[in-house]
Amino acid sequence: MFKHQLSHISLKKFEQKLPFLTINLPAAESVTVMFLANTGSRYEPIGKEGIAHFFEHMVFKGSKKYPSAKILARTLDSVGAEFNAFTSKEYTGYYVKSAASNFDLALDVLSDMLFAPLLRQEDIDREKGVIIEELNMYVDTPQYHIANVFEQLLFADPALAHDIIGNKDSIRSLSSADFQDFLNHYYGPENLLLVVAGGLDKISADQKTLVNKISLAFNKLSNKRGQNRKLPVAKAERNQQAELAELNKSAFSTRRFKLIKRRSEQAHFVLAWPALDRHHPDRFALSVLSTILGGNMSSRLFTEVRDKRGLCYYVRSNLEYYHDCGYLGASAGVDPKRLKEAIGASKDVFYNLANGRGKAGESGVISSKELLRAQNYLKGTSILSLEESNNVAQFYGFKQLLDDKILTPSEVIAKIETVTIKDLQRLAKLIFQKEQLRFAVIGNFADSKKIRQWVLA
Repeated sequence: MFKHQLSHISLKKFEQKLPFLTINLPAAESVTVMFLANTGSRYEPIGKEGIAHFFEHMVFKGSKKYPSAKILARTLDSVGAEFNAFTSKEYTGYYVKSAASNFDLALDVLSDMLFAPLLRQEDIDREKGVIIEELNMYVDTPQYHIANVFEQLLFADPALAHDIIGNKDSIRSLSSADFQDFLNHYYGPENLLLVVAGGLDKISADQKTLVNKISLAFNKLSNKRGQNRKLPVAKAERNQQAELAELNKSAFSTRRFKLIKRRSEQAHFVLAWPALDRHHPDRFALSVLSTILGGNMSSRLFTEVRDKRGLCYYVRSNLEYYHDCGYLGASAGVDPKRLKEAIGASKDVFYNLANGRGKAGESGVISSKELLRAQNYLKGTSILSLEESNNVAQFYGFKQLLDDKILTPSEVIAKIETVTIKDLQRLAKLIFQKEQLRFAVIGNFADSKKIRQWVLA
């Protein structure tokens, strides 16, 4: 299916132990240079919460060769390049997407940002105000903040529970020395992956020339970065029932309900259950199940909660994977006066599917047509996303960084196509258990006991 797009995928490692992945897209005129770091907010030192995200900001403030934010931005703007970064709980990414003819510049700028950032205290102090305002923006937007509130409730380990952005005290406390320590510890060669995806044949006539260009950029990397977190090893396949029992005892807290009282026109909630980690062999079936539940406008949640009852503008399934755990559920923003109805309708979608109640293709048993629609939806969205070099870089980069194993799009689609109705019903019955439901809500409610009863009864 993807043979017309991808002509060559290569994974190499230099003497500095820094791996790099190249994906040639013969039809592409662009090239994406992307560095992925195997670190995120769950690996931060206690008291330094938010430093992974803050560090992402700081590399854009100046490097040895591009000593100010203005110079760095102007350099990339002058060739019309796109550049950005992102931080999660388990990884961080930085990329420049440019015309293939500007590859040398893109690689030079991005490598300088990560290998020789200046990390000046005056820049850090100025950026603290920016990050605190970013934090305020998310907290003031319940639709986004509810996910943070839910994960604070769900996880037993504070490293996973705390917000990626950190808190105001930790942000204000950070110094240049903190960032330098973080850089040396988490941005060494064994913890980084360089991905280059796009029209590589437009960069150089042969692979050797491309490798030499990358090798020169790697020479900037300081040999002081000797302490590194190893790439996580994918867990061996285990009995699913045993795995969930183990996760429920370790990764997840015993807390099941949380209300953040706030005056607002809407109530925003997340209800979800502990599920699978990112390495579990059933993760492809879980993605199909999530699509059926709330992945698009023909999903069960959208049909039952929005179309039939008019309870909300947005409702969707929430599927999250981490190295050792995950969860699946739903989120929505509703009229506070109709919260009880929205909770009931949402719960019914999950429990009816788990119990096989109702007619096939509606609120109970999954029909063969419904399964096929979900599989085709996932296949179609994958094909569309992989038309852009940055998405290709991200797709292959995440597979290598997080799983230490590359699955091609065709291989992923093949796994999605093997999912059966029996697989989905088994997972639904296993995961959607009443005693494991967690619920968080932001809204103007005085009586939390009443809401708790609606959820957990």
